[in-house]
Amino acid sequence: MFTYRGETFRVVDGQVHVWDASPHNQAIPDGELYATDLLRRHRELDGVGVPRHEAERVSEESLLRDVFDTGYVDRAVLQPVVLGDLFVLGFSPLEWHAEMAEWMPGRFVLSGELDPEGGQPGARGLVARVRRHDLRGITLCETRRPTGQQPLGEPWLRRVLARCAEAGADVVHVGVGPSTRPAPWRRDEPDPLPPGRRRPRVPRWAEPLQSGSMLPVRRAAARIAPPGFDPAQLRTLASDLPEVSFVLGAGCLPGQQLCALADLPNVYVLLTEILPWMGSTDFAHAFGGLLRAFGAQRLLFGSGYPMVRPGRLVRELAAYRFPPELIHRCPRWDTAAVRAVLGGNAARLYRIGGLPAAASVAAAGA
Repeated sequence: MFTYRGETFRVVDGQVHVWDASPHNQAIPDGELYATDLLRRHRELDGVGVPRHEAERVSEESLLRDVFDTGYVDRAVLQPVVLGDLFVLGFSPLEWHAEMAEWMPGRFVLSGELDPEGGQPGARGLVARVRRHDLRGITLCETRRPTGQQPLGEPWLRRVLARCAEAGADVVHVGVGPSTRPAPWRRDEPDPLPPGRRRPRVPRWAEPLQSGSMLPVRRAAARIAPPGFDPAQLRTLASDLPEVSFVLGAGCLPGQQLCALADLPNVYVLLTEILPWMGSTDFAHAFGGLLRAFGAQRLLFGSGYPMVRPGRLVRELAAYRFPPELIHRCPRWDTAAVRAVLGGNAARLYRIGGLPAAASVAAAGA
């Protein structure tokens, strides 16, 4: 429970991960590169004072200390991301989340994952997992390297999501997951070297070799494909499944395309990807646009932990004020809106007991 200026807020963190990117779990070289990019962005956003081993592998102790024991977060939604081609035991699989939920009962809401590389055969058993683990949502990663891609217009996908909704997982997360994309203000430039020094080169004897040959296989592996999908396919899918709530990442589409989906009443936006830059003009424009299009009743708070610890984001969002030059163009951001975004909307979507659901905050978006 979080208290600010005499007001009490119940907070639901809509995006938390329990991952293992430590060296013993990396499928070299691609897993190593992904983990390196992940740690680089973590240092940019919230890496001050966090030991490297805690950023690489989330433990029960660090999760309790950083998320719950601070007194800011009451519930957390665990988002799975397997990345089986990059990590030997999986990056953030559902099985780990289920174990964590057993160790700390009453703290988490669990989601499953529909892996795009599995296609329709990979969806077998998904409804059974929804019932077994009491899943409230399904994470749909529509694009996955190296070859996996799942178009949203497939007829079988609509049938699978409808059966999952009947079993209890009636929230679908699209474009929600850990991102290793650089921060907006950074450019992809090489690190400067002192004059007269050349960049070190890996010796040939250290090159990994293909089995049965002497050809080196070291290469620059690409990052995880950025989130993105066809808005027209999502519009059709959301219209065909009105009983399903679709939660989109704030960075999964350009701002105009994302706001154009606001006319669909069952589409929500998770603010994880823009919250670390509160205080900047870019955030004010992006947040104001989403608030104007979706209203406070369809925006969700998320930290992306362990990428960013939630305490700072909760404090800054509760105290946020639009810049004077934009305040006349942005909706009101008052106590009712803060209460809805921090936890009320998520409590309603995920059917979380013990938290006041935001039934209506239309006045906040007026």
